[in-house]
Amino acid sequence: MPDRLDRLRDRADRLYRPRQGVKAGGMTDTPSRDPAPGRSTFSTASTLRRDFTAADCREPAIRHLHDYWQRQRGMHRFPARNELDPIDMKPALGGITIFEIHPKADGGFRFRYRLIGSAIVARDGFDMTGRFLDELPLLQYRALLLGRLEMLARDPAPVLVHNKQFYDERWYDYEAIWLPLASDHENADMLMACQIFARTPSSHVGLPVVGKPGI
Repeated sequence: MPDRLDRLRDRADRLYRPRQGVKAGGMTDTPSRDPAPGRSTFSTASTLRRDFTAADCREPAIRHLHDYWQRQRGMHRFPARNELDPIDMKPALGGITIFEIHPKADGGFRFRYRLIGSAIVARDGFDMTGRFLDELPLLQYRALLLGRLEMLARDPAPVLVHNKQFYDERWYDYEAIWLPLASDHENADMLMACQIFARTPSSHVGLPVVGKPGI
């Protein structure tokens, strides 16, 4: 019997139609939503920083994870996945996702969900653990993640993100951090993200407009 994710993907395939109002460069001038019955659509007007310190992290869980990652890497470029203890990351665990980086022969990448936090599964309504990103049925969410992951796979470094998500017909601010992991402490083979949402809706108004992935 197909699981919920398979049913969601089948429905997305049936419902998908090319979007209208696409401008040069991939920008849209009309509100655009995922064809699948997901509950969220991301704004792509995010603030992305590579030059940041723990003091720039608004969320205590994000700051905790950043500091822990720094301690675990020591004098190395990146820590290894097996050097991270879930107990030590407890404040951030529910919002953590870990992606494996799988290089392709053409120079590109595939990304496999290694771990997904319980808060993310509860919000999205399905669990992608063990599946590849290109199996994600929410097309715009997939495009946004793919752009971000490809950028970090090619130029790995800690990144701090502030953005908004349109969720249950309201906007919510969120903070996210991306942290590379490397089995050899040098060449990133995983990317760990943590995403923490504000508890109350933002005062931002308007429908989401999706732009170029990964911005």
